Amino acid sequence: MVYRFKVWFEDQEDVIRWIDIKPAHTMKQFHSIIQEAIGFDGKENASFFVSDDRWRRAKEIRLSKENTAIGNGDVVYLTQYAGPNNYSLMDETKIRDLVNDPHQRFVYVSDFSALWTLYCELIAIAEDDIRKIYPSIYRSEGKAPRQKEDGKFKLLDDDEFDALAEKILAAKNAFGFWGEQLHLAKQLWPSN
Repeated sequence: MVYRFKVWFEDQEDVIRWIDIKPAHTMKQFHSIIQEAIGFDGKENASFFVSDDRWRRAKEIRLSKENTAIGNGDVVYLTQYAGPNNYSLMDETKIRDLVNDPHQRFVYVSDFSALWTLYCELIAIAEDDIRKIYPSIYRSEGKAPRQKEDGKFKLLDDDEFDALAEKILAAKNAFGFWGEQLHLAKQLWPSN
């Protein structure tokens, strides 16, 4: 038997992944395949929440015991039901132990500084294919957002842009025409 879950971002409904996973797999394995499916690195803390048909969060399933969101120096629980002792751990929790409804829903929150929130809904229960390795990504639609915005490039504000432009122009003027040509030639044909 295989569960097929539809997984999508809370605020980007056009980015959808369908994941096939066996009932005996753990929530940690579900977490890992979701991270793979959306192209995230899997290094950040995460939690699943068993939810109802209105996506209200109930029981929390944490990646680790230290899995709490921090805000303004205080611990912030991601659901009204969570607390220091009202949770289980992903690697100790089988998916089948949480599926009580043919359309079981989970809210998945990853990277507590960014609060990436995804909805996971059981949409089918099927026979497993002995030729496939589970868990697996059954289908993908849409391009997932970048996990972190602190990439190689950053946006400059007006002052930073003006300062950078001045440096470039000063360097260009220091070379003059022939100096610029010599600089370009050295870049194209470096000497050993």
